[in-house]
Amino acid sequence: LKKDNSMVNKIFIIMMLSVSLFSSESKKNKQEDKKQGFKCEGKKYCKEMKSCAEAKFYLTQCGVTRLDRDKDGIPCETICR
Repeated sequence: LKKDNSMVNKIFIIMMLSVSLFSSESKKNKQEDKKQGFKCEGKKYCKEMKSCAEAKFYLTQCGVTRLDRDKDGIPCETICR
């Protein structure tokens, strides 16, 4: 029984550390988003983007993959040259 408790404790600690690390990453991303001033507000097309930084934000943070037609990681080729 003592071995089982030890294993359960180790698993619990690993789970808590994982949650803690994920939580701090989420907070970091939210802080960076606030600095940039961008929000996922439903923009879908390059013509709606005001800058390359905004296009990159929508591609990476909002999941608007149509901004990167050739799948090279660079959104809105006409804006982000």
